[in-house]
Amino acid sequence: MALSTHHSSPTTSIWSRKLDLIYIVFLSLLTFLALTLDFIPLYPIPLPSWCQALYTYYRTHYNDPLYARDPPFFRFYVALEVVYNVPVSLWAIRGLVKDDIMTPVHLLVFATHLVVSTVVCLVEVLGAEDWPRESVRKNVPGYVLFLGIAVVLWVDMFGRVRARVLGKAKVN
Repeated sequence: MALSTHHSSPTTSIWSRKLDLIYIVFLSLLTFLALTLDFIPLYPIPLPSWCQALYTYYRTHYNDPLYARDPPFFRFYVALEVVYNVPVSLWAIRGLVKDDIMTPVHLLVFATHLVVSTVVCLVEVLGAEDWPRESVRKNVPGYVLFLGIAVVLWVDMFGRVRARVLGKAKVN
């Protein structure tokens, strides 16, 4: 029997699923920031002035050592954003709205990636001993907030997947 990727019961309105609404906002912001900050050096054409202004503001105001130094692992993470993070985020937004039963499985894997990659970036920023402490202090709250949301997403999706697996095990 093929596994359906649709809901197993009548869909609960997205407006009544507060955490899912938070995840939709988070995934939308993740996508927006990837497209307007992380991908800027990759674009072959000049971008609208507001996009360039946002990128310049971030680079000058936060002086993030990862953007300034552009270490190889960070370039790899940006490549992962292109081929994995942004496509999965867009798919997951739709899946959350539709209450698709496969969304928690994909978001569990996605959240695992986000937690691990964010911890690596946070450790790198905190360890930038030759970087101005004021710049490090400006960057840490953003990384910690992002990590916190990713951890909540991971715990929630783990719980949803676990409940579904254990529920299926009881039926069998």
